[in-house]
Amino acid sequence: MRIKWMLTLASMKMFFRQREAILWTILFPLLVVVLFGFVKFNGVGKISLGVVNEGGAAGADLLSRIRAVRTFDVTEGTRDSEMAELGKGERDLVLVIPAGYAPSTASDLTAFGDVEARPQVTQLGGLVLQRVLDESAFAGAPGLRRTTLATRPFKSRNLTYIDFLLPGILSMSIMQMGIFGVAFGFVSLKKRGILRRLWVTPIRPGDFIIAQVAMRLIVLLLQMTIMVGVGVLFLNLHFIGNLAVIYLLGLLGAVVFLGFGFSLAGISKSEDQVAPLANIITLPMLALSGIFFSRSNLPGFVRAATSVFPLTYLADGLRGVAIDGATLAQILPDLLGLLVWGVVSCALAVRLFRWE
Repeated sequence: MRIKWMLTLASMKMFFRQREAILWTILFPLLVVVLFGFVKFNGVGKISLGVVNEGGAAGADLLSRIRAVRTFDVTEGTRDSEMAELGKGERDLVLVIPAGYAPSTASDLTAFGDVEARPQVTQLGGLVLQRVLDESAFAGAPGLRRTTLATRPFKSRNLTYIDFLLPGILSMSIMQMGIFGVAFGFVSLKKRGILRRLWVTPIRPGDFIIAQVAMRLIVLLLQMTIMVGVGVLFLNLHFIGNLAVIYLLGLLGAVVFLGFGFSLAGISKSEDQVAPLANIITLPMLALSGIFFSRSNLPGFVRAATSVFPLTYLADGLRGVAIDGATLAQILPDLLGLLVWGVVSCALAVRLFRWE
């Protein structure tokens, strides 16, 4: 145990003496978060509208008219589910079509709007909805009274893009450290014959591997602490989760990607071989795992396929804990997904890793 501890300390010293390692592992992900923190993504695009149809056929006809308006991204659901989504900031407006609604008579509809996070979007959505209601009422009988829409405020959590981005960047940095850090580092050690020379020293190669893994896990915990701290103190991150659960997810994700890193180090003979193989694994996940934008924007079949990516499990789990306060039981699917990928990646690492 003493040898493992001494090797871990030596590995830590080797890591922090490399300025470029500190730059890419800790400072670069932090710089990305800070830069995006000054960019405003809250402009008016499509308005997310939830519709609760309790009005039967007349409500369905109104819903079809609303769906024809390109300004709206319409989702139909129950009152409880749509109000819950509004509370989480996933909807800008929720329109309730009551039982007995009929465009041929004067009716009063209610739209609950998020007036905290995106007040200008809520106001615009109310105006567009009123226009749709007027056209629906006057289409067949111009002399009828108009249907009025009352917009009521609804207090949401007022989440920002940083709340979405920071857990994603943290997931990305865990993946990069596990795959690129291990693959390039160990291929370099193999190429220079350092790993082969370990066999003729009193140090057991297994102890060296354990020390390298332990060093990276310690750096990971430091990185996670710094990024969450900067987010809360300087970027107004709405962090309500348990930091211990965040650490657990991060360590589990690190095991997954360290396994892939050792697998690549085993089958690659030079840094030139590592780069394309690592990019083949990481680029699809960076683009499609919901790091920089929500996966809800993806087509259905792509969203289903990317839901089993290890980076998707890690990013979704970290977001659930950080900004929704999810417990271990609530993120159990993400934990199980990471555990399965951890078994797969470690099995590949044992199978493929070579000392020479």
